[in-house]
Amino acid sequence: MKILYHHRTQAEDAQGIHIAEIIKAFRKLGHRVEEVSLVSSAQGGGSREQKMSSRSGTPGSKKNIFWNAVARLSPKAFYEAMEIAYNLIGYRKLSRAIKKFWPDFIYERYALYTFAGVLAARRYGIPLILEVNSPLAYERKVYGKLVFPKMAEAFERWITSHATKTLVVSTPLKKHLVSLRVPEPQVEVVPNGIDPEHFDPGVSGEPIRQRYHLEGKVVLGFIGWFRPWHGLEMLLEVLAERALRQAEVHLLLIGEGPIYASLQEYVRTQALSRQVTFTGPIPRESLVPYIAALDIALQPSATPYASPMKLFEYMAMGKAIVAPRQENIEEILVDNESGVLFEPDNKKALEDAIMRCVGDPGFRERIGRKAREQIFERKYLWEENAKRVIEIVKQKTIQR
Repeated sequence: MKILYHHRTQAEDAQGIHIAEIIKAFRKLGHRVEEVSLVSSAQGGGSREQKMSSRSGTPGSKKNIFWNAVARLSPKAFYEAMEIAYNLIGYRKLSRAIKKFWPDFIYERYALYTFAGVLAARRYGIPLILEVNSPLAYERKVYGKLVFPKMAEAFERWITSHATKTLVVSTPLKKHLVSLRVPEPQVEVVPNGIDPEHFDPGVSGEPIRQRYHLEGKVVLGFIGWFRPWHGLEMLLEVLAERALRQAEVHLLLIGEGPIYASLQEYVRTQALSRQVTFTGPIPRESLVPYIAALDIALQPSATPYASPMKLFEYMAMGKAIVAPRQENIEEILVDNESGVLFEPDNKKALEDAIMRCVGDPGFRERIGRKAREQIFERKYLWEENAKRVIEIVKQKTIQR
């Protein structure tokens, strides 16, 4: 099939990874993919290292720098108006690409206010598969980044209702859209995935352990973009408690982000420097040995609707995982079987979960092995996601 992939993101951090991986999966299955976007992903040109590093959000182009500046400096109302205005550009770009490429369907990563894909799909009679990774109207309202929340919610409802099919990454996200009066049959859950060839548990983490002098330590780790909702402040508070201070553990924080400086300051003031290492951003292609160096992989907190990509990376590497017990996480991990789940936002529960793994190497090995097995049992694979999309398009084409 011929697939036109449309997105309005800046192709950074987990967004860029998702875009690149699903495009790669479609191509690996033998389909042709063309990309229409404001900023091209790594699959559209250039190396992945140039585009992103450890979800660090490091801009990979002058366009990224420009749009980052626009987002940061523009008044909120003006920025929202620009998001709506993008549809003029997006529709024109899509129309040109459709006339040149004549795709079998459009695959679009949802962005708030972006209805160009729905209009182009209707105008040219082409199916549109819409991928939704978070409830953007709700998310931006909560974080005070919307001037017109009612309008944003109305746009979100209309766009997700009028795609040929809307794919979401978790059941809580599906429930959210249905609560907005999006028809329930319109929405299908397709969690994120992994490339098991890239995340190979046979890769050694010893060079990383030696680099940071971690021999003989139980290494805890978090990989990603350091944001307030990732629970890293709580993790450091737990590390400062007596039990973990006395244990032979070391925390490896891999990446960077908005709260990087405040985390470093906390480590300094609490005299935790001997137990915590900040690696800074790591190119994604160099990330696997860092995960391999971990004994226990941590997801201290997560939004209730996410399908955290790091969980699948940890699972594919066969790591013992500690994560919060909430619906979207329980869709991915089985408590005491492929991970250890704890009561969200509970420091004592997080400490107990970590200490259970620290004190029992055999348990760590068992749940890590099972996590790896569940990647294949539950088909958390980018290629399987791509196959599912193709099947949906075929079904919709027959129904037409």
